[in-house]
Amino acid sequence: MDDKTERRVFLTQALALVGGCMCAGWISGCENDVLKSSGESVQFDVGSAPALALVGGSVKQVFEGQNGGAPVIIFRAAEENFVVLSSVCTHEACEVDLPGERDPQIWCSCHGAMFDRTTGAVLRGPATAPLPRFESTYDNGTQTLSILF
Repeated sequence: MDDKTERRVFLTQALALVGGCMCAGWISGCENDVLKSSGESVQFDVGSAPALALVGGSVKQVFEGQNGGAPVIIFRAAEENFVVLSSVCTHEACEVDLPGERDPQIWCSCHGAMFDRTTGAVLRGPATAPLPRFESTYDNGTQTLSILF
């Protein structure tokens, strides 16, 4: 090989390596199931949502300025344990159904993706990344759910 050909092969391989690294970082970033916290916390009165009175109940709730303006799903997983997930499908940003509307899990009516109601994990594609999950703590005495966005 002459110098020109060797240089071309080297540059092609180097660019492929850089591109692969960039894609790997992008994909691994998408697989994170917990949103990075902005440090903002909101309070939600669980008693104001009759659907959350029983374990297995869920509601969609909008919190101004949070989750890109889309609702979050609040799911009562146990007596004192709640799961808060984004309602925005990670496939093409459609709004997903509440658990129990079609199935005990969370479905996206747009393209049929299915997510686990307690973790947001993908159970069936076409989505490949889980629903973003927000940290929350529950105070049983005041029936207040604190959600960290």
